[in-house]
Amino acid sequence: MRTDARVFCLILTTIGLGTNNSIGVSPNIMGPVTSRPQSAARPPQPSARRKAPARRKAPAQRRAEVIEAAAAIAVRDGLDKVTAKRVAAAIGVRPGLVDHYFTADQLVAAAFAYAATAESDGIFEEAAALPDPAGQVRYLLAACLGPSGDPISLLWLDAWQASRHRPALRAEVTALMNKDHGRLAVIIQAGVDQGQFACADPAGAALQIFSLIDGLSVQSAIRSTLEYTHGQALVAAVTETILGVRLLT
Repeated sequence: MRTDARVFCLILTTIGLGTNNSIGVSPNIMGPVTSRPQSAARPPQPSARRKAPARRKAPAQRRAEVIEAAAAIAVRDGLDKVTAKRVAAAIGVRPGLVDHYFTADQLVAAAFAYAATAESDGIFEEAAALPDPAGQVRYLLAACLGPSGDPISLLWLDAWQASRHRPALRAEVTALMNKDHGRLAVIIQAGVDQGQFACADPAGAALQIFSLIDGLSVQSAIRSTLEYTHGQALVAAVTETILGVRLLT
């Protein structure tokens, strides 16, 4: 039995499981027991940095972004090209997000109002920098009837036509026309007060002058095929008659 125990311990020691020497067996009888070398531990790999999600824009900021993109499309391509799909593509969002803020009618109306108001405000601000009402009226006529105003004139033509079936657009068109008439009336009244104009009804005169300007907006669509110089001269001549002043030298 002792021999069997010694053999058993010898086997355990040989395979590396024997750890004490209580029965007098040399643990090195079969030579040193070596354990299988372990591979060096791999250093921890930095986790791939996740892309931070796009920051959600505040509703007012997103709404303004939609309107600006829609206005750019309206001026460049026409009001009929202002759709949720095209606006969404322009700002990199889904069409549903555009629909969240605007109906189709509201989107077209907002696009027109933004573009037309910016143009009108710019013209009246530049006119206001001139020293006298006569010069301001002269500047307004040149700005509204010259080739540089064609993109906005075309936008107005689109808006007048489309507003028949778009209530929100019709409201914006009406509001801006009334605003422009009122601003021109203020200029005319100033001219009357300074003795430059002989006009009993500045508001009526403003409406008449803008009716002439609006009627000549068609030139923006066919300026390259028809000569409208005489039409522009007619507007200037009638404006002079309305205001009782010589505008052209």
